[in-house]
Amino acid sequence: MNTAATNVIERRLELTAPPERVWAALTDPVEIAQWFGDSAELDLRPGGHGYFGWTTHGRFAARVETVEPPSRLAWRWMHAPGADFDEAASTLVEWVLTPRDGGGTILEVRESGFKTEAHLEENTGGWKAELADLTAHLGT
Repeated sequence: MNTAATNVIERRLELTAPPERVWAALTDPVEIAQWFGDSAELDLRPGGHGYFGWTTHGRFAARVETVEPPSRLAWRWMHAPGADFDEAASTLVEWVLTPRDGGGTILEVRESGFKTEAHLEENTGGWKAELADLTAHLGT
């Protein structure tokens, strides 16, 4: 669901890659830069800082919230490129990885805390493209 009333974007993917492989794609900066923007840095511990960068959109500050390999990851990130991290102005992105019966992974992603309808709409389209890139990156 992704309506302004809920102020949330939720997506669910069924991937053939195992959870450990999906986890690597979500947490290794080299891999992140192959499907989520063009560059990334992530200090993979609660409170760790980082960024996600796109040559066309800029660099977005982030802070890691939860790290539970290989099943749960959460980070907050800024909407404005180049802005210093500010929790009050960030949104929360949560990833849940569940093994599928017969192999593979169910990947659920949820982004919440949008301040404007425009930001919600921008990221709704953004996640469609980025998750398609993730699926292609994993070869699933």
